[in-house]
Amino acid sequence: MSKPGVAPADDVVGMDYLQSLPRRWVVTYIPLGIFVFVMLFPFYWMVVTSFKPNEELLSREGNPFWVIKPTLAHFKKLIFDTPYPEWLWNTVLVSVVSTFVSIIASVLAAYAIERLRFSGAKPVGGAIFLAYPVPPSILFIPLSAVIFQLGLFDTKMALILAYPTFLIPFCTGS
Repeated sequence: MSKPGVAPADDVVGMDYLQSLPRRWVVTYIPLGIFVFVMLFPFYWMVVTSFKPNEELLSREGNPFWVIKPTLAHFKKLIFDTPYPEWLWNTVLVSVVSTFVSIIASVLAAYAIERLRFSGAKPVGGAIFLAYPVPPSILFIPLSAVIFQLGLFDTKMALILAYPTFLIPFCTGS
């Protein structure tokens, strides 16, 4: 006799259908292996092609999935012959500063909305929440006009000030 609300032992199946090894392979391991291969193959391809010389990249002969004569020429060209290190530094600087500014502003805004009692707290919280789903492209046109009027056009400071406008509603609502 079973207790109310508890299934009898005969009705509990759970994951028993995976007990046989062939079934486990067909249901779990093979689909998981295919999924992992499909997800990781682009990364493998990027690594292999980064070490291939130009002749192997353009050749139809040989194995396209392996490097015959590896080279570091592409890395040398990227690091020393292009402004890539400067671009990387700009990206790190803008992302770190704008993330830091966004987190500070979001924490202060979320605290004020949640803990402080003032009239209009709920509408302000709702307005911030409703600003989150607005596509950034709609906000970009008026924001670019403001940035241009401030004389910040084509500067890192423009990005540092623009990114928090998209990040703060997300961080505050979270």
